[in-house]
Amino acid sequence: MLSSIIMAVLWWAVFWWVFHRDRRRLRNGLLLIVAAWSTISLLLELIAQTLPGGGLLVLAAMLSVFPGVIALAVYLIANGLTMFRKEGRSLGNALSLLAGTGILVSPVLAGILVFTGRPLGIVLGVMIGLVGLHLGLAFLTFLAASLLYQHFPRRLDSTGVIVHGAGLIRGKVTPLLRGRLDAGVAKREELLSRGIDALLVPSGGQGADEPRSEGEAMAEYLVQEAGVPADRVLVEGASRTTEENLAFSHRLLEQHGHTGPFTVVTSRYHAFRAALIARSLGYEDEAIGGPTASYYVPSATLREFVAVMTYRRWWNLVALIPSIAVTALLALAVLAAS
Repeated sequence: MLSSIIMAVLWWAVFWWVFHRDRRRLRNGLLLIVAAWSTISLLLELIAQTLPGGGLLVLAAMLSVFPGVIALAVYLIANGLTMFRKEGRSLGNALSLLAGTGILVSPVLAGILVFTGRPLGIVLGVMIGLVGLHLGLAFLTFLAASLLYQHFPRRLDSTGVIVHGAGLIRGKVTPLLRGRLDAGVAKREELLSRGIDALLVPSGGQGADEPRSEGEAMAEYLVQEAGVPADRVLVEGASRTTEENLAFSHRLLEQHGHTGPFTVVTSRYHAFRAALIARSLGYEDEAIGGPTASYYVPSATLREFVAVMTYRRWWNLVALIPSIAVTALLALAVLAAS
């Protein structure tokens, strides 16, 4: 029991130390999961040893995970259908539907393959299970790191606020983009209250289906609707990616005599990935997020997860090595037995 307490305290100490050094790291999510699991294990151990019928309570708590997973899958499928209805049919909008279906189908498929008793079926079933566990842990790591970043912001006394663009509809600012702009205005007002007259940089180029650049439309909203003085708005209208949003806006602010780090404003679900990109570019920027419609968040979060995993493709391949090794050993054992 004492060793379990010491390990739980140690993991929480490591997590807080690493998190406060740099919040813009995926490993923060993994350390939080490990620290939380050490605490949960300690509590289950205490229940099992001190309460009457503690073993049964622990078993009931463990079994309750399964209906929770099923409920999550059903919610994701329903959300995917909502996305189709409100946002149109596309692969990006189908992510929550695909994830929910995968959560329900993959364990069943793995079980069927294993219970065929055939060597190939057993190997494929185990491989599906291991890959599913890998993806689940990777997503939990990302989600934990992202939520930590969103809910524990670091305040910067920045003289520039960069607002990332999003698609326009008939050349006008969308509700999603308005949420980002309003968050940028609120951030500028907060800085003004501390005596910092920051520049607002609406950043976004012109898409193939847009009559003007996102930066131009955003600037119009900031000046005409949000009441920001025109001389405090600096338009960046050439960027097409988040990396370019950051790099071009930095260049523009530096040309006007401002030095970073700057505050980056985007949608809440996108803030962590924007911060990761800023870190990879060598900037000390911090990102904050504006509000997003609740139905939009699950699919948007899954898109962010997929994008972040592409940044860490080699780490993902390395992390898959144990699963591949277990599958290979099992295949050899099954073939030898047959």
